Amino acid sequence: MAAHKVYHHMIANGVAPTSCTYIILINTLATNSSSDVNFIGYAKKYFLEMLDKGMTPISSSYMAVFKAIARQEPVEKAREFLEQIQTKGFSPKLDVPHFDVAYMEEAMNALKMSDVLINATTDNKLQKLYREWSTTRKPLRDEFPKMYKALKADGNDDQAMELYRRAWDTNIIPEVVLHTGVIEDCLKAGNTECALKAYRTMLATGVAPNSYTYTVLIKGLTADPHFIEDAKKCLLEMMDKGLRPNAATYTAVIEGFARQEDKEAEEEGKQFVEVMMGKGLEPNVKAMMEVLKGRPKGVIRRVISIVLSKLKG
Repeated sequence: MAAHKVYHHMIANGVAPTSCTYIILINTLATNSSSDVNFIGYAKKYFLEMLDKGMTPISSSYMAVFKAIARQEPVEKAREFLEQIQTKGFSPKLDVPHFDVAYMEEAMNALKMSDVLINATTDNKLQKLYREWSTTRKPLRDEFPKMYKALKADGNDDQAMELYRRAWDTNIIPEVVLHTGVIEDCLKAGNTECALKAYRTMLATGVAPNSYTYTVLIKGLTADPHFIEDAKKCLLEMMDKGLRPNAATYTAVIEGFARQEDKEAEEEGKQFVEVMMGKGLEPNVKAMMEVLKGRPKGVIRRVISIVLSKLKG
């Protein structure tokens, strides 16, 4: 690598490298570590050399090295490097994750998540979204409190606290936040198929959706009449996992059947309500009426008719 050769030339000619020299060299070696297995070793070496000389590596160098370790080396190497830099008194700034040896495996999985996700789909639009969400921290920082507050508002305190605990323990925003954010972006763009693919990729990569993920997905699916059946399946799947949908979520699915304005769809809606009740959730008509405020009277009438037919039964 040219940058590495220049560095050796500097040393051979008695020119002392500055912080800027080290930062450029570390970032270049770490970023290109996939092309040469030796680069990551050099990147770590020069990071430690900086510390020995009383220089402070910047956040981008710190993250570049750990991302390279996550992609190229076992978790033990990450723990080893973390202990080395901590021994030398290095502590990263608050704008980047502060890794913990006890949760290093989870942290390393999160750092290489973008590679895993991009390889998990052939959809170019989805790959672009995964890159954006994996490399830009602001969307993740915005999505995290939104998810936390929504879980709390729906009474899912245990899920909210688990989300917070994982973020606190690992210093990494949980993967469920990224996946849910990508699903939301697909839906905002009017691409329901993309949202469904993102959800399936989420499951395929072993990330469990929480109640907020399902709420976002189901309500988004019901906005497109071609995906009502998918919305129904997701809601029942949600319940099978022990998660309780809120009134707005199950109302959206029932409304999806009601809007089709035909007898067959109405019967499907009634069967759906029956299955839902069989799984322990009885629709709250009062709460549903709040959700349906502003809808056409005909739609409201059909939704309530579907529900009452089963409640009376």
